[in-house]
Amino acid sequence: MNNDKKNLLSTNQLTFLLTGFTLGPGFLRLPNVVVKEAGQDAWISGIVGLIYPLYIVLVSSYIAKKHSKENVLTLSRRYFGNIVGNILNIIFMLQFVLYTSTIASEFIRILEVYIVAFLTPIKICIVGVTLALYAAYKGLKVLGKISELISYILIFIIIFSVAACKYGDMLNLQPVFSTRIIDILNGIKSTCYCYTGFESVLLFYSSVYDVSTIKKASLKAVLIAGSIWVWTIFITIYYLGIDIIPKSYWSFIMVFESIHIPVINNFRYVVMFAWILIIVRILANYYFSSAFIINDMTGIDIKQVCLIMYPLFLYLPIKFKDNILREKILNFAVPRFVIFNILLITLLALMIFIKSKAYQKSNINQKTLNTE
Repeated sequence: MNNDKKNLLSTNQLTFLLTGFTLGPGFLRLPNVVVKEAGQDAWISGIVGLIYPLYIVLVSSYIAKKHSKENVLTLSRRYFGNIVGNILNIIFMLQFVLYTSTIASEFIRILEVYIVAFLTPIKICIVGVTLALYAAYKGLKVLGKISELISYILIFIIIFSVAACKYGDMLNLQPVFSTRIIDILNGIKSTCYCYTGFESVLLFYSSVYDVSTIKKASLKAVLIAGSIWVWTIFITIYYLGIDIIPKSYWSFIMVFESIHIPVINNFRYVVMFAWILIIVRILANYYFSSAFIINDMTGIDIKQVCLIMYPLFLYLPIKFKDNILREKILNFAVPRFVIFNILLITLLALMIFIKSKAYQKSNINQKTLNTE
């Protein structure tokens, strides 16, 4: 039992592992994406958009309660059959492969712009993907520990952004609720890419030591990630205004220009070095998830799968470095993956519910016959 506990995730590690799937380079430019649709009310879109991750974790918690030892991959095959189940699992895996590749491409762009402009994209990609490979190769427990540690660094960095309140202008947020409902809804659609990641709970809830805490840990993760998402949008609008935000590709980074520390010439560069750790964390999490699903379907050792996928995750990020191509693929794929995830877990939950009710009814009938 002690050995099992040693290899399983603690409740805290699950919480921060889930936030490690959702907080990455994407939310650096989240204000750009949402402001484009919802204007100064973009923060409202950020709040309403939390409906999606909340739905995912609540339904996933129900599934975990009924099948604590079987993850979504096993349940897909059980309830839909081996052929259909594996097809669904492949589709489920493709989103993790896509996000691994796009996150790695963002890693290349950020380092090119702010830190190592003298290196070629492939060299930067090799560094990022190799670090992610090493972390993924070490296994889920190590990823949980890494996610927990780096989450504290992220929270520490976010706290520093509060300094921008001193230099912002409340007029940048006004008039409140002036945006049309349709535009706020379009803003929610724009958050899909940044708000994905909680689907990973379906893969790893069976690896948590105390299954009864999955719901609490998942909701805590949504609270942490959601607070950071909404704060990112709010403070960026408050500090820059909706007219300046589109002029920077990663507008949230500009918020840290308001921080002045005597011994540090430019605090923004401190933030960027911390962000390398944050990006490598999310990259490693998605890398491992892709390998985990392939391992489940093929039986190939997960460490071997990690090594086999390495060339793919060097090739795709270079291709996705083309902004136009990446945006086209994400705009097409992400909304469809979101719909797929909702349908998959809803159908699974309904089938589990119906089977559970049928089982209870059968037990009642059996007890009645025995009594008679």
